[in-house]
Amino acid sequence: MIQRLSSTQLLVRCLLGIALLLTPQTMVAQSFTASVFGTVTDTTGAAIPNATVIAVNEATNTRTEAKSDIAGKYLLPALPPGRYRLEAFASGFKKYVQSGVELAVQQQAKIDPGLQVGELTESVTVESSVSTIETSTSTIGKVVSNKAILNLPLNSRNIYSLIYLTPGVAGSIGNNYNSMSYSINGARASMMDTLIDGATASHPTVQGYSGISAFPSVDAIGEFKVLGANFQAEYGRTAGSVLNVVYKSGTNQFHGTAYEFLRNSKLDANTFYNNLRGVPLSSFKRSQYGGTFGGPIKKDKTFFMSSYEGLRQRSFSSRTATVPTELERAGNFTQTFAGANNPVLVFDPFTTRANPAGSGFIRDAFAGNVIPTSRMDRVGANMAKFNPLPNTQGNAFTNANNYYSQGSSSLDIDQIDARVDHSFTPNHRFFVRYSYRNQDSLPAILWPKELTAAETT
Repeated sequence: MIQRLSSTQLLVRCLLGIALLLTPQTMVAQSFTASVFGTVTDTTGAAIPNATVIAVNEATNTRTEAKSDIAGKYLLPALPPGRYRLEAFASGFKKYVQSGVELAVQQQAKIDPGLQVGELTESVTVESSVSTIETSTSTIGKVVSNKAILNLPLNSRNIYSLIYLTPGVAGSIGNNYNSMSYSINGARASMMDTLIDGATASHPTVQGYSGISAFPSVDAIGEFKVLGANFQAEYGRTAGSVLNVVYKSGTNQFHGTAYEFLRNSKLDANTFYNNLRGVPLSSFKRSQYGGTFGGPIKKDKTFFMSSYEGLRQRSFSSRTATVPTELERAGNFTQTFAGANNPVLVFDPFTTRANPAGSGFIRDAFAGNVIPTSRMDRVGANMAKFNPLPNTQGNAFTNANNYYSQGSSSLDIDQIDARVDHSFTPNHRFFVRYSYRNQDSLPAILWPKELTAAETT
């Protein structure tokens, strides 16, 4: 049976649908911002409709406005994390002001302004903090604030290492794009998703890890949040966990930082066993330096933040190997032993034949354990010339480990981040961010350069 609706019924249903869409909801999906919601009431607890509620960012003076509905409910969505001042007012009531409202990544803060009867020119100031207990969502997560990011020790200044502050984290976190092999609450490493300023930065890797496309500087990050379980449907890309990272933005004041973290083996003590054997401490030099600078382009409207970080690292490497002796290069294996009185015999492959005494095959050793020059391949003989000659005393019987070399490996990284924020209206904002990272890693040259070039081509 098909039910036909009159034009009046159709109009009513359309209006109801539009009203539902326009009614403030406390469960609006937020990728990386915060929100404030609540109910505006008078001193008797009665709802105040059409009240104006404003959230003012104390660092940038940008404003986000909303009106309370007929039930007094309001919603201020998409607020960048930071410190805010909340204002609420309506005709016939004193202005309500609550300062020092700290909002974290994805926080849904509930604030119920209570307006007192009086003139609008009068105000009631409330000094209280917002509860960090989430009452509007069942998401289990951990927020790491900017203060913790800057003050906690980070050996390699890898921002993602702070994930270990969250319960249930296991695995390893490296400094490369394809080395994020951590898991939360037993999920696979490939099930992790990373959001940077609301956009996914994760990608799969051939090792099955959760790769990441950006490694921001510690000083460029405002805060981040790790969602471990029960996160909302907006995070449908992952079945494991979500790491939500938010960059800093500029403010109405110019601010800058500069730093350098230095490690040098000349400032380090040698190990006990190295001292016991008379071995000097291996050389290691690492310098990590950079800075940030940000401020207003147009006060209360447009802001910028920029960051640069560089890394220069040089570390000692050594190699012990076994290389052919001059006799072995010439095909003479009379001095090649597998142990005491146990010579290594070299057999002629062209003498291979069926074993007349049983199953299998047999073959004859070269006369005198020397390969004739006429039997040597010219290409192989020329390639053998690229191998270095022994330069140290090897094993007394086998002559193994008769080559030693040392060198320095290098790691150079340059990271640049820049962000610009602009506020068009109290409820319309825009930002753009650019991140660049270049990494050059060169291993130590532990073989002759000619051979190294042949290995890499």
